[in-house]
Amino acid sequence: MALLKKYYLHFFLSLSLLTIMNEVANAQKDTLQSMIFEGSGQFRPSITESNKLNETPNVIDSTKKIAVNGYSFNSKKIATGFDVEPIAPAQMVGEPLTKLYNGLVKIGMGTYTTPYGEVWFNHLRSKEYAYGLRLKHLSSKATLKDYGFAGFSDNEVSLYGKKFLKEHTLSGNFDYARNVVHFYGYDPTLFELEDDATVQRFNLFAANTELLSHYPKASRYNHSIKLSYYNLADLYKSSENNIKASGYLQTAVAKELLRVNASVDYYNYKTKSDTVNNTIISLNPNFIAKGERYSATLGVEMTMDMFVQSKFYFYPKVDLSYNVFDEIIIPYAGASGGLQKNSYRSLTDNNPFVLSDLTMKNSNRKYELYGGLKGTLSSKIAYNARASYQTVGTMALYVNETDELLNNRFNVIYDEVDVLNVGGEVTYQNREKLRMNLRGDYFNYKSKTEIRAWYKPELAITLSANYNLRDKIVAKVDLFYLGNQFAKTYEVDTTTITGKKVVAKELAGVFDANIGLEYRYNKKLGFFLNVNNIANMRYMRYMNYPTQRFNLMGGLSYSF
Repeated sequence: MALLKKYYLHFFLSLSLLTIMNEVANAQKDTLQSMIFEGSGQFRPSITESNKLNETPNVIDSTKKIAVNGYSFNSKKIATGFDVEPIAPAQMVGEPLTKLYNGLVKIGMGTYTTPYGEVWFNHLRSKEYAYGLRLKHLSSKATLKDYGFAGFSDNEVSLYGKKFLKEHTLSGNFDYARNVVHFYGYDPTLFELEDDATVQRFNLFAANTELLSHYPKASRYNHSIKLSYYNLADLYKSSENNIKASGYLQTAVAKELLRVNASVDYYNYKTKSDTVNNTIISLNPNFIAKGERYSATLGVEMTMDMFVQSKFYFYPKVDLSYNVFDEIIIPYAGASGGLQKNSYRSLTDNNPFVLSDLTMKNSNRKYELYGGLKGTLSSKIAYNARASYQTVGTMALYVNETDELLNNRFNVIYDEVDVLNVGGEVTYQNREKLRMNLRGDYFNYKSKTEIRAWYKPELAITLSANYNLRDKIVAKVDLFYLGNQFAKTYEVDTTTITGKKVVAKELAGVFDANIGLEYRYNKKLGFFLNVNNIANMRYMRYMNYPTQRFNLMGGLSYSF
């Protein structure tokens, strides 16, 4: 024990001495350089064992809790004296209706002694009915160099009327046309003929009526019933009567549309030598489905042709399109077909220089496959590019009749023809101010029997423009190019049984331009000038039938 106290004493003395020396060193920091301490003795440090407390400490909360008494709100309604003033309903003030005139008269005179006159008369706006009248006369006393008298006359009378019912529209019209042409495709130096010797005159009476429904609900059976009749007679005792009943019935089925078209078409063609009767009955059910991006029509057409021998045909009716991107790119494709009636009226509308006694056959368009791309490039530009391939079993082709002395009339023959068509169209529309349309078509014809598809041009390009300057000056321009076509001719060939052979004579293509100008002096009075065949080219639409060269017509129009 004495030894332990000795050790403690030495330890505290040493510690005290170190403390004093440290204070001295701090005081003499600048002068003290070194210090040496020496000590002696023994020291053994140790730690005494401790006892742990196993009790959990308790926290005593000395905060005093204050009791909270209950509270409540006393609600009291305060009367207000606010009165609501009614607001008058807003009214849309529409634009004033454009003033309409009952009638319009246009008269003019052109080169080749060509008088022109046209009259329209219409009933003004009405929610109950509408009716109107149109009269037209256009004639010419043209004499073309190296050809016979080429005068013509077109006279037309048209009456129409509509009655607006609650859910239907009843309409009808009557038309009369008297058209006169001359067979001028001969050499007058070889044959001196009076004008009446080559004249042909057509008289047409036509009428039709239709009942059309306007049910607002697609689930109801919307329908159309149409009945038409015409009689066509020429100067050579040939005539044709036609009666046709047609219509459709459509309704919604499972949010899509079911439409059924049907028709019965009968015509009688009578000549000096023969009488022909033909009836075509067709039924065409279609299922039409439309979605946000797609449109589809699926159907079939069943046709019975009761001409000499009854024949039954089936044709597909399929059309599909898909809106790829915001109406800009819309690819489409489809398959179709049908029976086209060739009548005396349809053939003379295309070529009035045909014989009065023709052989009639209906054109069987066996099938047509087509596809293309359409859409809009902007709010002003739309386009459509299309390609198709079809086979026409009995296509009507015009050929010069060689058995006649003048060789200035045409007959009709039929051949199976494969037709490839590639075409495109671009339209530009700037409100009502400017409209332009460019269209081009290329055709490739492959005939089965004939060496060419006669009078079928392989290329056709048209550019049309209409410009309206403040509704004061209106200009129209038509540019077109018609490609080469071929006429069927014969040459002497002693190696054949008939002593002649068929030669395809090429008729050169033609470029032409027409311009029309109209100046509106006021809302009633206006003046117009039409210039045709600016290129002053004579081209053959048919063999030995050239067109007029440069010609113009001027006149005035008046509204009343």
